Amino acid sequence: MSPFGPLDVKEEQSEEERLAIARRYRGQRRRELRELAAPCVEDEIEEAGEFSTVPIESLAAIPILGAFFALAVRARQSRKRMTPDVLVAVTREEVHVLGLHSEVEGTRAEPVSHWPRNSVRVSGVTRKFMRDEVVLEIDGEDSLKLYANTLRTNPWSAGVVRALGGKAPDPIDLGAAEEDG
Repeated sequence: MSPFGPLDVKEEQSEEERLAIARRYRGQRRRELRELAAPCVEDEIEEAGEFSTVPIESLAAIPILGAFFALAVRARQSRKRMTPDVLVAVTREEVHVLGLHSEVEGTRAEPVSHWPRNSVRVSGVTRKFMRDEVVLEIDGEDSLKLYANTLRTNPWSAGVVRALGGKAPDPIDLGAAEEDG
């Protein structure tokens, strides 16, 4: 017997088993994001997606200097009272930006800002190194740049982009009816 367990190799999962796992995860994650936002949002949440306010991994690609740039970007963002990780929740009437805080008990969301839904729209989505940059135009305010894992594999953030009038790829088709959240 190996120190890593028995050496008899279990049969590889079938494609259908992998797709079933992916469907369950997609539904579970959708529920988790909505439940995380629910205490901060009064109305029913139509879409909720995770974003970042800083392209940290892009900066990390620059050896040595990237670390200093990352610190400067984080310091600048903290002055704007925006956490590095945010959850955007879209209801029928409003768009909410919630700051995400990781704690021992789990992730906690707290309100950062909200606007009437008809005053917020996605003006652009572009690929930036390992993430997609999403620009939110907000009537009467500066635009807000957010970063998300590629929207092709991130149906939650892509749903927010589409709900706000932006173009995002359809999620990867997982076959049979997906488990909805």
